[in-house]
Amino acid sequence: MQTLFNYTTISTRLEKTTRTLFVTLNRPDWNNAFRLEMLFELESLFAWCTTRVEINSIFIDSSTAHFSTGLEFETLPTTSASQLDKVNMKLQKIIFAMMQLPQTIIMDLGDGTQTLASEFSLGADIRIASKDTEVAFNHCQYGLVPAAGGMSMLSTLISPAFARSWILSGKSKKARALSESGFISMVYDGETRSEKIHDLLQSVSSLAPVQRIQAKLGLFESLRPQFESGIVMDRRIAKASMVSEDWRTKKPEQKDFSFMPAKSMSYAVKLSLIKSDDKSNLEH
Repeated sequence: MQTLFNYTTISTRLEKTTRTLFVTLNRPDWNNAFRLEMLFELESLFAWCTTRVEINSIFIDSSTAHFSTGLEFETLPTTSASQLDKVNMKLQKIIFAMMQLPQTIIMDLGDGTQTLASEFSLGADIRIASKDTEVAFNHCQYGLVPAAGGMSMLSTLISPAFARSWILSGKSKKARALSESGFISMVYDGETRSEKIHDLLQSVSSLAPVQRIQAKLGLFESLRPQFESGIVMDRRIAKASMVSEDWRTKKPEQKDFSFMPAKSMSYAVKLSLIKSDDKSNLEH
């Protein structure tokens, strides 16, 4: 395999047989959590991929068994609303770009994801995971909302009933539920992982390139209007939800915690929604 680029938070390599670009999240000391540096590196890499139509597929995994915690929990108490907004907007842009890349994107969620990492996975065309995986859109447990696409995109990719249940309960979903919902398309164990991944990459590489790219474009275009309107609403809702700053006070390990009561913030939320003039168009 040919190693590409010298990134700090991700590693890359190119496998010539199937023409696959392997991308590995590589911040094991931070549970491969997302921060702006990693998002900038991913954005740079995907920008490079836009014209590399000779690459058939992009395979994304992580350096740890658990794909990523998404949020960097340890830094939340010192994270401002504006910093969170930057992360959400950058991740949102990356997810939207992934859906339009000419390569087929396969993401291995390993033993599971949470928060921002679960949203990041929405940009993949095919999601796979281990038999022990647990995926959670549990932003609300930390005083946040899934603003990078979880609210608008998840319900277009799986049944809206599943999406509502997952987000509004915050409960982790295991491999069986994820498979039945269509969120993941393949489950593996330690012995079968390599073989199944190889077969999947071989299948993608055997497809006619022009038709594969056009088919992906067609699938995206059929959902584009919903994505574009939904993403704008995600931003407005996220801005309103940050009024409480609950994410600054709750520690990840805390079970019993009193968030700001809904009654005390209702006026502020309504005011934020009314005043919001976020009508900016997405960059493509």
